[in-house]
Amino acid sequence: MNLLLFGFKASGKTHFGKLLAAKMHRPFIDTDDLILELFLKETGKKRKAREIYTELGKEGFRALESRALHYLKNVQDAIIALGGGTVMDDKNRAFLLTIGPMVFLKTSTEKLKERIFREELPLFLDLKDPEESFYQMVQERAPIYRSIPARVVDTDALDEAGVLAALSSILLLEEPPNGF
Repeated sequence: MNLLLFGFKASGKTHFGKLLAAKMHRPFIDTDDLILELFLKETGKKRKAREIYTELGKEGFRALESRALHYLKNVQDAIIALGGGTVMDDKNRAFLLTIGPMVFLKTSTEKLKERIFREELPLFLDLKDPEESFYQMVQERAPIYRSIPARVVDTDALDEAGVLAALSSILLLEEPPNGF
């Protein structure tokens, strides 16, 4: 059984996904890496996600992301970190719900803003008014994230060990017992 982690950029999907995968002795897959691999395969060009987004634009990037998800079709027993925008597409959500239970890594808007604005700004933010576009992105995505049938782990309420314990518990509770 796969476990899929989703949430906003900088919510800890990759960080906690890697830690959980190591703890539970499972493979870790980051869909951002799948996008890079698929772009290389389709174009012969090795690019960073930022460069791909710039080259393809938002719609082209999202289409590439949707195609990359289908590499997960036969994956079993992995911890999978999803890009922040992956679940915004209805077809992506429907597909993802067929390959494993989903967990929303809930993180406060203040903490997300602090983390995102600490590094190079992502391209989905308007560089002319990054703060306003950040809040617009949160307002757009939050209702969709909350609508997805998923477990929720509040990363603000728990330290790293607590988040890992919560994710481990979810994985153990969701997984069918051996022999059944």
